[in-house]
Amino acid sequence: MKKIYIAGKVSGEDQQQCIAKFEKATDLIEIMGHKAVNPLEVVGDWKANWDVAMKSCLKALIDCDCILMLDDWHFSKGAKIEIQLALDLKIPILYNNMPDEWSKKLNGH
Repeated sequence: MKKIYIAGKVSGEDQQQCIAKFEKATDLIEIMGHKAVNPLEVVGDWKANWDVAMKSCLKALIDCDCILMLDDWHFSKGAKIEIQLALDLKIPILYNNMPDEWSKKLNGH
């Protein structure tokens, strides 16, 4: 079982739509038999300052085996930091719109 961090746009998003978006990704990861690390749950406070939230998220990402980039990640300052950290630490990157590539990366190919 792999721990997969979910990265996507949170700041400025409608709260209910954002929760639904991350829950959908969580469900998909768990259906595949892996553990999802949802940043909304990591932070747990919609009113948290951005920098405080990002520090918690980056700490969580470091302990993950992969990162899943949601389709809107490129509109997010935080997700851009997360993908750069993943690249620098050689954490495999999955893209939400490329599920055919997931099995290769999750199985280490």
